[in-house]
Amino acid sequence: MMGAQAKGTIMVLLSAIFFGLLPFFAIKTYAEGFDINSLLLYRYGFAFALIGLFCAYKKISIQINKKQFSLLLIASFVGTMMTTYTLFLSYQYISSGLASTLHFVYPIITLVLAGIIYKEKLTSRKIIALTLSLLGIALVSVGSGLTINVMGVLLALVSGFFYALYILCLANAELKKISPFTVVFWIFGITALLFFVKCLFADGINTNLTGTALFYIVNLSFWSTFLAVVLFYLGMKYTGPGNASLLSTLEPLTGILAGAFVFNEVMDLKSFLAISLILTSVLIVIQYGKKAKYKWLFHRTTVRRLKRA
Repeated sequence: MMGAQAKGTIMVLLSAIFFGLLPFFAIKTYAEGFDINSLLLYRYGFAFALIGLFCAYKKISIQINKKQFSLLLIASFVGTMMTTYTLFLSYQYISSGLASTLHFVYPIITLVLAGIIYKEKLTSRKIIALTLSLLGIALVSVGSGLTINVMGVLLALVSGFFYALYILCLANAELKKISPFTVVFWIFGITALLFFVKCLFADGINTNLTGTALFYIVNLSFWSTFLAVVLFYLGMKYTGPGNASLLSTLEPLTGILAGAFVFNEVMDLKSFLAISLILTSVLIVIQYGKKAKYKWLFHRTTVRRLKRA
């Protein structure tokens, strides 16, 4: 019989793979004539319905107070709306593999912000990780045989910055009082509402749901949104937050492989070195996060919440 650790590891790895497929479903949906706003509205709308059914099945309370709602509103705007909007927009300028990797600098950004906000010391390990990350980012801005769009690089990095703010926001003590699935329920719902409003003030809602477009949107909502989140939280219950974060580094690698094999995206030596440096820096950060005083930033408290859920 499979042990708890092995079960948790498989769950987190599957979660990373499903998250890594996100650019595949997004780019395929773009090809069907969908704009970013409508795509993200449908993504979070379907995911909200699924997490609602999940909470009802598991009898998880979705009640929150006004302060928690305010925090979740901020987290939804910064963490999911702006993060996904800038990341999805970057796919239109640079390869999905490079965009996913640049987005994954958020642990580095979290380190820096945590140092500023929580006065954490800048250790030699942090400096090495930060240096490797900056070198990797610098590599994508120098000339090579491939043309790399600066706007796409900036958008991917900004998405990582927004996600780092999202992590810090979720670390608020008030949100530790409720189940992580309750947090996800409200974040999916609020984000869907935000994109609904954005669609109304932009180009409207794309209702031309062809069979192909619906297929990719439903898969994006189920595999790369709802199931990826649920598997991560459930897997982390067995592996612990540090190991779960470490295993999550498979996510950008999945994006890279999908870009290479599905979209025939070319990977030159410079891009390969840049990706290697950034992923190495992330691994250093996550390894350090196991011992750091603020390791709860990587969802330490959700483990206790899940045991009571």
